[in-house]
Amino acid sequence: MPAGLLLALALAAVGWFARRTPSPPSRAARYRRWMARVGAAFGLSTLAGLALLGRVDALWRLPMEFAPLRAMLPAMALAEVAGGAIGGVAIGLAVAGWRARRGGRPIGKPGSLMPRSRAELPWGAAVALVAGVAEELFFRLLLPLLIAIFTGSALLGFGAATLVFAGLHRYQGWRGVVATGLFGAVMTAILLISGALWLVVLLHAAIDLGGLVLWPALYRAR
Repeated sequence: MPAGLLLALALAAVGWFARRTPSPPSRAARYRRWMARVGAAFGLSTLAGLALLGRVDALWRLPMEFAPLRAMLPAMALAEVAGGAIGGVAIGLAVAGWRARRGGRPIGKPGSLMPRSRAELPWGAAVALVAGVAEELFFRLLLPLLIAIFTGSALLGFGAATLVFAGLHRYQGWRGVVATGLFGAVMTAILLISGALWLVVLLHAAIDLGGLVLWPALYRAR
């Protein structure tokens, strides 16, 4: 299937996910619906798109279209990138936990998926894991790959994907959008330097676990 048509379908999936719909009657239903929507719009669409492109190997091998952009970044061994990134996330989570216990607030406005009680923490963990997998597959692989194939520019592909990714977090306010955009750029750099999609999936899930489990579990209102 032509990359242009697949790109149009991928953008349609973003639009479908972003459209406003009535809120479910219960919190549990809201969590279930969100995970189903993000899984379908970003996870399943990525697997289907790669299959139609004949590029399923991109799940474990960095696409050749990304090579020119990767060559502009410093060369590092996977162990070095993974160690530094995981260590940085661990420090960030420790700082977030400390701030939460002191009554600090997250960057940006908490969304409706933020657990409101300890009983909702497992839902927060499930959302973090689904988001880490589905969003990285789509915004760090499928969407930039389709744009790179269609335009010949990996830089444009990753830039546009990062902007769309940040824009979907507009409910967090401008601080949340900026933070999400920076996060997307960092994940892009880690992916290109390491060549490991699994690493950015792991990091994304860990950071979301910090925001959706660690923070509400430790937060102490002042």
